[in-house]
Amino acid sequence: MVASFLSLSFILFISIALAILGLLLVRHYVDHQTLNSHHDVAGYLLSIVGTLYAVVLGLIVVGSLNTFDKARITVASEANALHNIFHLAQGLPSPTGEQLRSDCVIYAKTMIDDEWKSMEYGKSSQQAHAIIAAIWKMVIHFQPHNQDETDLHSSILAELNVLANNRHLRLTAAEPAYDWIIWSILIFGGVVLVVFTYFFGVEKLAVQILMTVLVTIALALNLFIVALFGYPYSGDVKVAPTPFEEDLYRFHQELKESNSENPAAKSPEVVKP
Repeated sequence: MVASFLSLSFILFISIALAILGLLLVRHYVDHQTLNSHHDVAGYLLSIVGTLYAVVLGLIVVGSLNTFDKARITVASEANALHNIFHLAQGLPSPTGEQLRSDCVIYAKTMIDDEWKSMEYGKSSQQAHAIIAAIWKMVIHFQPHNQDETDLHSSILAELNVLANNRHLRLTAAEPAYDWIIWSILIFGGVVLVVFTYFFGVEKLAVQILMTVLVTIALALNLFIVALFGYPYSGDVKVAPTPFEEDLYRFHQELKESNSENPAAKSPEVVKP
């Protein structure tokens, strides 16, 4: 959060400084009477341009916030599916059940230690690809021997499908949502709005500076929100792998309880792919 605060402070400082500098240059080279004569026209144009820009910026801000919320829900759904697979695997015969539970532990650990770091750069983890492929292969090739195993197999396949779909959505959301063209349009539109405030014949310069600064701050804050929440897996404000951390903790606790109830049983060996 400290880095975000410093970034915001720097952006506001630069934006305000440039806005004031531009206003002072206009007031220096254009007299008050000339500005006052264009007051009405500038007002109409500003209302049109401002409305169009407000609609576009508003949609993008709302879209960024929705993207962040959906990313949190996606991670929670993926982790919940993993937890369900871990539980369902208890009913499978040995060694398939133990290996599947072991792979669930590896998957959760890989999310926390590897893939979350990769997603900060819009990439995925090769280790995660390997473990999810191993899980799919194991489940698909499992041959049920009775009705109970058939029901368990169907349930595990359904949960695995949920996990894979949410993982795909998560990796898609980790990719850059707005390219340089979108950012160029947003920044250019903000500059145009600030420049329009220069062409009003306000008698007191201090009052016009204050109005220009307030407009600049409002625009900069909205753009900062887009940058902050439009990339849900990078930056200071990002979706954390908390659901997978909770999964991993529960997995270890349940394995300990299982071993204490059945001392002869061994906890599934965690084998890295």
